[in-house]
Amino acid sequence: MTAPSTDVKESIEFDEFDRRGRLVTLSWEGAQHLSQSGLVEVLPAGRRTWRLIPCGRVGSVRIEGLSVRVVPAASLGLTQLFFLLDHAAEDPFLPSPVAARDDDELWASVADSLATLAHQALAAGLLRGYRRVDEALTTVRGRIRLGDQIRRHPGMTIPLEVTYSEFTPDIPENRILRTAAHRLQFLPDLPDTTRRRLAMVSARLGDATLLTPGAPVPAWTPTRLNARFHDVLALADRIVRRISVEVEDGSASSAAFVTEMPELFERFVESELTAALHGRGAPDGRSGRLLANPLVHLDSGIEDTGGEDAGDTGGEGPDGTPASATGRHHAPSSSSGGHISVRTGLVYEVDGEPVTTFVPTYPTDRRSRAAEHYRLLAACTALGVDRAYLVYPAQRRDDEPQPRRIVHTDISIIEYPVDLSAGPAASRATIVELAQQASALALESAGDTARHRTEGRRHAR
Repeated sequence: MTAPSTDVKESIEFDEFDRRGRLVTLSWEGAQHLSQSGLVEVLPAGRRTWRLIPCGRVGSVRIEGLSVRVVPAASLGLTQLFFLLDHAAEDPFLPSPVAARDDDELWASVADSLATLAHQALAAGLLRGYRRVDEALTTVRGRIRLGDQIRRHPGMTIPLEVTYSEFTPDIPENRILRTAAHRLQFLPDLPDTTRRRLAMVSARLGDATLLTPGAPVPAWTPTRLNARFHDVLALADRIVRRISVEVEDGSASSAAFVTEMPELFERFVESELTAALHGRGAPDGRSGRLLANPLVHLDSGIEDTGGEDAGDTGGEGPDGTPASATGRHHAPSSSSGGHISVRTGLVYEVDGEPVTTFVPTYPTDRRSRAAEHYRLLAACTALGVDRAYLVYPAQRRDDEPQPRRIVHTDISIIEYPVDLSAGPAASRATIVELAQQASALALESAGDTARHRTEGRRHAR
């Protein structure tokens, strides 16, 4: 096999909000591949010359000897970035397995982390499991599928359509791990030792089927039996889903890792607040829950979740209209088009009454956050609460929460920065502290007569 190419002629790094761009020289095919990655906008600027401008995503792409890297404005290292990626998955795990400093190279760090974790997991032996196999055989194995036998082989005794369980290493866990190791070993600029270790992992899992590019990634479930593979499988799953490598003639013609920071940050805040607040309730024992972005009509105060909340039980209200997920308000879905509505963020309620709301926002500059202040003011008015939190990535390590009292109202909007660069543990601690403030706020408002709630909202109850 031809050795993978390690020739990187030029390296360019952008801040994710850079709008000036840079000029580079690329072939038409290379520019097309770079544009399709979605990391940067590629604009023609002359013969074989192109202007690259970041388009709102972060990541790294390598093509034709050019390395293009777009880094988050929040000054994140790879450890923090992959920590946020965990919350964008359906099965997040909390300690990120990628250990890297801010100035480390993405490809080498990810590849070395996978190789290290894979060797640790495989040291105790190969993971095997039972897999259902449907096959046509000349002998009986397992059970005969009579329906398929009659339909496919009418009047014939053989072959037999049978189903049996096979104890094999060709299971989803090994397929994902082998595919990740196989793809990473073709990346450019990898140390030879890392490349050899990845090749050893791929060879060790040779009985597992490689996933073809674009094919669905099989699901795997963390269990007691595969516990020693949890960390490496979580990382491998991210690699297979998010890192693409095109191989030609035994070398990587292009490699790309691209992701969206706003989505990652919003998922992170929602996940941590849900874990801290949903079902926990207030300190006085009342039950609490976190609603994900319910729709509230400003002209009536009526909340219409549309049945999206996990707690939605369906059914109808006393007036025959569909019941909302909270069981507290009823909004006719047929008339929703005639209302002035606002999305209210992550609404924390206790015993069916809203206490406060949280809106995670990205990017971090003050001008971009102004629109969210207006939305939060409208949300507080419609919900009948006097405090809301605007959660955003901190720009400096010494950023502190800043309350903003809205004139001529009793509403306060607290700008609440989260220092992602401090690491996963510190970021989670900040969100837990925020949840504790909301719980304390629920206790303070326990005896409140809800003077801020609108007449329409009282009528809706």
